[in-house]
Amino acid sequence: MSVSAAGLAFVVAALLSLVRLGLLRRGQVRWSTVRDAVFLISLAVTFAIQLAEGVLIVTSSSNPGAVDTIAILVIVCFLIGIARAWELVGGPSFGIAHEVTALVRSHETEPSDEDRTG
Repeated sequence: MSVSAAGLAFVVAALLSLVRLGLLRRGQVRWSTVRDAVFLISLAVTFAIQLAEGVLIVTSSSNPGAVDTIAILVIVCFLIGIARAWELVGGPSFGIAHEVTALVRSHETEPSDEDRTG
């Protein structure tokens, strides 16, 4: 519960910072700002669910569903953390659609065996 409460405090502070800096004003919104706001809101929802499930565990220790939910949320947060760290260090961006498109394009530009033997 303490981790979710601290996380919620961090997210609220970050959202207030976005508002204070005026990055969420109408007419001046950039895609990166919207993406950051959506990320922070989804993080707030995640922490709120963790907090609610933590309260359920404390009040009713015989609730295995709450423990399962928290375990899944921890794994999701871990994967998001890896993705954000990858972005922070400047790792290459890739996705399945991009990779399939690149593979098809490279296959189309390669000469066939008939073209090589002439």
